[in-house]
Amino acid sequence: MPNTPSFWDKAINRARSIFARDENVLLLLIAAAILTYCLCLPNQMFWDDDDFILKNLFIQDWKYWPNFFTKNVLAGNHLLSNYWRPLLQATFAVEWHLWADWVCGWHAVSIAWHTAAAIMLFYVLNSLLANRTIAILAALIWLVHPAHTEAVVYPNSLGDSMATFFILAGIFLYARFRRAGVSAPHNSAWWLALLMYPLALLSKETGILLVAFIALADFFFLTPQEAFIKKAGRVLAALWPFILMACGYILLRATVLNFNNSFNFYHEDTPFTTHFGMRLAAFFRAIALYAGFIFTPYDLRVERLVTPPASFVEPDVLWGMALCALLAGLAARNWKKRPAVAFGVLWAFTGILPTCNLFVIINALVYEHFLYSAMIGIIIIVLVLAHERAVTEKQRRLFIACVLGVVCIFGVRSAWRCLDWRTAIKFYEQLAVTAPTSYRVINNLGMSYANAGIINKAAATYKKAIDLDPTNAVAYHNLANIYRDAGQWALAQANYETAIARQPNFIFSYKSLAQVLLNQENYSEARRVLEQFYPMCDEKPYILDLLVKIAYREGAYTDARRYLTTQLQVKPGDPAITQALADIEKLEKAKPAGKRVLAKPERE
Repeated sequence: MPNTPSFWDKAINRARSIFARDENVLLLLIAAAILTYCLCLPNQMFWDDDDFILKNLFIQDWKYWPNFFTKNVLAGNHLLSNYWRPLLQATFAVEWHLWADWVCGWHAVSIAWHTAAAIMLFYVLNSLLANRTIAILAALIWLVHPAHTEAVVYPNSLGDSMATFFILAGIFLYARFRRAGVSAPHNSAWWLALLMYPLALLSKETGILLVAFIALADFFFLTPQEAFIKKAGRVLAALWPFILMACGYILLRATVLNFNNSFNFYHEDTPFTTHFGMRLAAFFRAIALYAGFIFTPYDLRVERLVTPPASFVEPDVLWGMALCALLAGLAARNWKKRPAVAFGVLWAFTGILPTCNLFVIINALVYEHFLYSAMIGIIIIVLVLAHERAVTEKQRRLFIACVLGVVCIFGVRSAWRCLDWRTAIKFYEQLAVTAPTSYRVINNLGMSYANAGIINKAAATYKKAIDLDPTNAVAYHNLANIYRDAGQWALAQANYETAIARQPNFIFSYKSLAQVLLNQENYSEARRVLEQFYPMCDEKPYILDLLVKIAYREGAYTDARRYLTTQLQVKPGDPAITQALADIEKLEKAKPAGKRVLAKPERE
């Protein structure tokens, strides 16, 4: 009798038939994304969302859109950063004008971009590896991996998804161009691939990796086999427009777009910034941690107080070195026999390059979202090697079952982790347990308490942050806000003044301190503070007008005339300013000798 197909054989054959169509693969990935991340939709916005979105004036008013291209991303919040991401800011601006601070909209867009990147990953791997099973499974694992929740469930991290989408789209389009056999000027895929590069660069700094990833794909899969040097030369010759664009971007970031030292986030020399060996040891320590994130993603959290190691013989550093040696050995051994494995190894190392601290020195050693694109390489290695060992039909069924089991476990873990980000208080209270000496975590926890009206806890938490870093102005300012709202003017004034003394460029405390002084009718001190603030502020007309009003109330007509004259330089011939100057002359003539007259200004 002929063998009757088993239930599993029928199921697998049916699945193969269904997922032979691209639209069904897309539906699978979309469904997996919704099931995994839908729990984050009602989550509050906090962490970097405050500075980049909720308090960023630039994205909330279209008149500021030219600043997306000329200012750093935090300039709209009167802050300075190393980041320049115009397309990301434009996306945020569109979202803000669609739904303001409605959290579900922000999270839905983040999920959509992450899903789009996973779909593009499927297309890229299906094109390069010519193995549909591996392409589908790799896209699924990458989509639901718990280490990516940091890049998906809080809106400000959208740049990771956007840049990775454009990188993958660029690779896919470039592969189509190379295989079409049509010269670049006459091939639309080439032009579209080239367009993906500026879009990636404008989304996030990691977009610069597109040229490196295309070079890897071209070398291993798209260029005919020949001698290494000749092949590498052929690849570089084909990529010259991308290389030119990368050089131009680096030049811009080193000059006109160098807001706060683009290539070194530290503002002073430290052992870490000056010793390459210490940074290399720190890189190996990070690799050891990343291995845990990838294969056992249980202990995941945003803030990790990882310190640079003192030597190369510390256990985790040695473990990281061993992992790097293992990956290098895999690449060397499989260079020709299994090019997909060598491709995966080089992809992983390339993906981690911008955040490895070996060349561009950043003020963080480890974040889970640093793995966002690099993890693709590790997934490729594992799936290619495992799939090759599944020789029989039974082994192939077991392989698929194991991978789908991992997808389910990872999906449940990611869904559960979405709840860690539900509220700011819960988020920061959890981090305060694992990172009790993190100034940022403790201060932000105090802000969360204050926003929730839990004032006593907020004040105590701010004081704890001050104990952790007495040189940082932020917690002094926040504590002063509590005293101000309680009408405790002396304590509010003292803490605002301390904040300014600790960081004279911390502009937020100046206006608040001036208001406290005005409430105490200390006009001369209020004007002194505002005069200090004036050169730093972006609202000069408003501050000048305020200075005029205070000087009127104080009877300091000479100073009022000086402020008005400055205003007249900004607005020549303004009738209101001219009239105010004339009023001053009348008041001065009417003022009795030896007496100060407090007059209410007519311009108020």
